[in-house]
Amino acid sequence: SWSGPLSRMPGRAGPRKKKCVKKVHHAAKTKNYVKDVDQIHEELATGKLDASRKRKREIDPDLPGLGQFYCPQTDRHFISQEALDAHTRSKAFKKRVKELEKSPYSQLEADLAAGKGMPDKGYG
Repeated sequence: SWSGPLSRMPGRAGPRKKKCVKKVHHAAKTKNYVKDVDQIHEELATGKLDASRKRKREIDPDLPGLGQFYCPQTDRHFISQEALDAHTRSKAFKKRVKELEKSPYSQLEADLAAGKGMPDKGYG
């Protein structure tokens, strides 16, 4: 009969510690965050973003390419005009433009889909 500690048995590695640190996990989740389609759609509609890329932007040394090469549809900055042109030919850009052509859902549409019916505006 074998009489050793359980952690030495074949197939068992012993107790494991959780290696997740919450601050690092949160930073990793939000590192590559991009704006949602409804946020970009709203900014394009209100005129906060200029959809044309011809206009010169103010220089920001913290952004790639000093902030001069920006794609408002995907909310990304690029290091050069060539990189921006390559991006506009990419699948991700074309997919985002197609999503932006559709109008985003409103709260009324969400309520109707949930089965709440038309709002009565306090009349009834």
